Amino acid sequence: MNLRRLLLCVLLLSAAARGQDRLLIESSHWQDAEFAALFPAPTVEAAGISRVAAKGRLELLGTQPMAVNARFVNGAVHSISAVIFDAGSFFGYENSNLPKSETFEQGKERFDKEFSERQEAVLAGLKKLGAGTGEEWTLGKRSGMNLQSRLFKLPEGTARLISYEHQLLMVDFFRSEADARTLRIPVTIAPAKAPAGSTERRLPVVPMVPQGNRGYCGVAILAMVGGMLGLQPGAEEYAVLSGFQYGIETKSDIRELFGNVAQEAGVKAQRSPKFDATKMKASIDQGMPVVVFRWWSEERDYIHSAYSARIARGEKAELPPASMEDHKSWPKKSPFTHASIVNGYRADKREVIFTESWGEQARNRRMRVEEMEGTAYYAVYFGK
Repeated sequence: MNLRRLLLCVLLLSAAARGQDRLLIESSHWQDAEFAALFPAPTVEAAGISRVAAKGRLELLGTQPMAVNARFVNGAVHSISAVIFDAGSFFGYENSNLPKSETFEQGKERFDKEFSERQEAVLAGLKKLGAGTGEEWTLGKRSGMNLQSRLFKLPEGTARLISYEHQLLMVDFFRSEADARTLRIPVTIAPAKAPAGSTERRLPVVPMVPQGNRGYCGVAILAMVGGMLGLQPGAEEYAVLSGFQYGIETKSDIRELFGNVAQEAGVKAQRSPKFDATKMKASIDQGMPVVVFRWWSEERDYIHSAYSARIARGEKAELPPASMEDHKSWPKKSPFTHASIVNGYRADKREVIFTESWGEQARNRRMRVEEMEGTAYYAVYFGK
């Protein structure tokens, strides 16, 4: 009896896994109620290109991905993105996810072993679907992004595998081969608007890509900006393009990638070693974001978040004026650097509105223009 129950459990789990494969791989099921239960439609705030994470852990192609997201474009499912294995998530920020008894070198060995096992499982799963050996394809070649992939034709749609040893294994599923061969998704860039009863101007769409417990601050911001401009990649793909290995950036300056992102999206990017409020306003008024790299401190972050929360609740509040005493508390050339998206401004209060890659609670924070000018050491202004 126990053996029969065990076999029944195995069969039921196998059937459930096949059912999940069907829901994720076959686009004809992306309108099913079962699919909607896994991936609820995005909110209005996250309209445009957005990623909705699956509820719970899923099985896919004989393995358990670290993350599965549905890409929504204007409220409809465009594609499925499954991060099978990501070094940033495996190691964690400053290797905090490794057991205390394990060295970084031992962690790398364990990562490479599991990476190989998972890749074999995914390739075997695609083969069972009749995908064949696939076709090598370089994404973003014209813009210099150069993301290597392999395309697999399926009975329904196309799978795109991205495999970089020591860093990332992921597979995406698309309705068409044309969608799989590009990084772009056609979107309409909406102009900045003023919320009801307010004098501020704010971009209506900022997709959230949480960096999580990973050293992915800059690449998460890249993914958020890319989503606003109509590009598919998430933080994981941008980590590869930035030269990350074992969850750590090893070569290129990530700031260089913002120019490639703009070229791929068909817009302009002006880079500067300082923050300029006039240029910022010009970008925002066109419906375009601004990215700032700045010195960061916990003290100032608390002030910005607390003040922003009060404004969001409709309370009356003011940031301290940019006096000499206030200047002393601004971080300058501190050991902590950070990237943020400027997505709005309020001219009458001389406030900058910005969003972090820390989750939904980190939207629409505020600081004075003078502080942004005094703490930002690099800025990228996007424009049409």
